[in-house]
Amino acid sequence: MFHFMKDRNVMLTSHLSSNMLLAALALGISVFSYGFEGGVLNTTQAMPKFIEMFGERDPATGKSALTPSQLAYLNSIPLITYAVGVVVASQLSERFGRKIVFLLMNSICMSGVAVSYTSTSYGQILAGRMMLQTHIGMEAALVPMYMAELVPSAIRGRMVASYTFSHIFANFISSIITNFTSKYPDHSSWRVPFAVIFTFPALALLLSVFLPESPRWLLRKGKQEEARAALWYLNSAQKEFNADEQIKLQRQALEESVEQGRWSDLFKGTNKKRTLTAIVAACSSMLTGMSFASNYGTVFLAQVNIMDAFTATMIKRAVLLLGPITVMTCIERLGRRKTFLSMGSLSAMSLLMMGVLGAIQPASDGLKRGIVAMSILFPYAYISSFGSIMQIVPSEISHISLRDKTSMVYWIVSDVANFAATFSLPYLLSEPYAALGAKVAFIYAATSVCFLVWAYFCYHELTGRSLEEVDELFAEGVPAWRSAKWVSTSKMGQLTAMENAKGDAGPVLSEKVVDQDAESARHVENGVDKN
Repeated sequence: MFHFMKDRNVMLTSHLSSNMLLAALALGISVFSYGFEGGVLNTTQAMPKFIEMFGERDPATGKSALTPSQLAYLNSIPLITYAVGVVVASQLSERFGRKIVFLLMNSICMSGVAVSYTSTSYGQILAGRMMLQTHIGMEAALVPMYMAELVPSAIRGRMVASYTFSHIFANFISSIITNFTSKYPDHSSWRVPFAVIFTFPALALLLSVFLPESPRWLLRKGKQEEARAALWYLNSAQKEFNADEQIKLQRQALEESVEQGRWSDLFKGTNKKRTLTAIVAACSSMLTGMSFASNYGTVFLAQVNIMDAFTATMIKRAVLLLGPITVMTCIERLGRRKTFLSMGSLSAMSLLMMGVLGAIQPASDGLKRGIVAMSILFPYAYISSFGSIMQIVPSEISHISLRDKTSMVYWIVSDVANFAATFSLPYLLSEPYAALGAKVAFIYAATSVCFLVWAYFCYHELTGRSLEEVDELFAEGVPAWRSAKWVSTSKMGQLTAMENAKGDAGPVLSEKVVDQDAESARHVENGVDKN
């Protein structure tokens, strides 16, 4: 199949070939199943028949309800298996390759769907959710890193950000389906959406025939010919693409690096700064209102009670689609830092406004509409900043020999932060506990401002840089606020030029390679302080 598709590869844009698009489509469909599953559970848990099946019945009224404890367990306990998924995917992908993990995680997803669909007790639906969260953890650890290793640096940010678009779009589609099925009078109201999930991992497995192994992983494992074949499969449409030269430069970066990929290397030299950046980025993506916008979004809108919660959720998810589209449009033009700082500020301001409106009592219908409006604006701004750009960080900031380990650290920290936020939120929102309602937004506004200040001083601009050039940037000790203007003059800059060359570059590319090779004279000790 690879040989057949290699000979039929065409350039669709200046940097994207048809084979790259097919590989990205396979990864995107896999992520779609994650987003769809999350949207289904977050919405179905507010459906009467779901509550009747899995909630607790009040003997006095005869009505069933999901208690705050049940909601907390349903949305936080499965995060344990999410962490298991992250660890398993990271370990297996480093040892056996990216593609085998892709196949395994979609098989697990299909099993989780089967358990969830047939659930008749709270314990079973919790078990199904835990299986699906294992799949989601594996997705998180694998897909952004895998995507970053398949595409050139010129479009890496945009393509990795498509990870966010896929699951947000899936959330939107799931909201349409659940809004329709919520009117069913029986248990098919929640079972039908679960059944639909099955379609996506099955389709991802079919499309996996177009997905090559990561060339960079193959090269690290000493499989040079296979790495060359994978590079050629992805880039063969580019006129006079020089796979041998690119392999040579990537191998040179590996040989010049003193890092061996040990766990202890994560906190040595400049890797310490990179690992801490990944950890803080993971916390920022989860402690700035994510669970408020997603896991309990429908429940919160039902509490505000100014419009139908399912309709409001569908509107919110439609607006959410603009978030990843904004990122994919701006991230390569404006850069990571400018896009993040501007949209992150909008996210913090919308949370602040939501808190102010929620603090005014008595709450009129006008104030409630304002809260609903902010609850729709905030997720858009959040997804355009903390919810997408911070998720790009582990896919490109890590040293080339520590990619799997850095990714695992990022997603485990993210999981722990998500657990803390998700478990505590129902107690902050609901009576008889804190009952803050919309005022909980003050908490997330404050944390958002703290992370924005951190980003200004510590988040480096990596737009348009090859993964090997990123190593050089950190080895040079370039401050984050000056990183946008830093230019490499070494062979790693040459590799970036090769990756960023347009598909019709042809002879121009060859000349550029020769010129830069003649000028390059520096030896870069990636990941190690010069002091």
